[in-house]
Amino acid sequence: MANDFYKQLLNQSPMGYAYHRLICDQNGFPIDYEFIEINDMFEKLTGLKADEIIGKKITEILPGILNDDFDWIKFYGDVALQGREKELEQFSNLLNKFYRVNVFSPERGYFVTTFVDITKEREQFEELNGFFEVNLDLLCIADLEGNFLKVNKSWESTLGYSVEELTNRKFLEFVHPDDIPSTLEVMSKLACNENDTNFINRYRSKDGTYKFIEWSSQPNGKLIYAAARDITDKVRAEQGLIAEKKRY
Repeated sequence: MANDFYKQLLNQSPMGYAYHRLICDQNGFPIDYEFIEINDMFEKLTGLKADEIIGKKITEILPGILNDDFDWIKFYGDVALQGREKELEQFSNLLNKFYRVNVFSPERGYFVTTFVDITKEREQFEELNGFFEVNLDLLCIADLEGNFLKVNKSWESTLGYSVEELTNRKFLEFVHPDDIPSTLEVMSKLACNENDTNFINRYRSKDGTYKFIEWSSQPNGKLIYAAARDITDKVRAEQGLIAEKKRY
């Protein structure tokens, strides 16, 4: 009864599950591992069937694993021999999928893996990240404490700072002192979940000059998603036009 209940729980799990025995060479170095047990979701996520792999070594099932970019045998071997627990996100060249894997050792020489397929999630992330990086607008994600969490490459060409120099920095460090009060006022609105568009402030470039930046910001929980553009030339032109009119 207990055994049947245990198997039923495993087979109803939304995660792939597999129990393995580590195989080492005469020097105790991991060289292979054997499948002892898997669940139904394992078969669904990998395409490998229980009657084809139980009792067999991974190098028999997937010989190409020895040439994979990631050393799965070494990784699992470390867990099985040291009694550790680890988590990773990794692409499998052999199965052509991304997996989020949790692995632990219930006893020395054995290890259990549970995993989910995150291929679609990763592909969507890469598409979004690609759009984020090639966009000509100044894009950023910030928190309500005023930290840049992520910025795109356009910031480098506009202000001269590298992405690394801006990430995790307080953006008020770059705002013109005279524009800090109005910037804090906008931050208060965003903290109350109010959108703000067409807000303009001045940001200090790496060469010490200031650029006029026009913002459109959208709050989402504790994060702010913003798109901005450099309108310095437009502002300077308008200021010049006003000055010219005053002369006459």
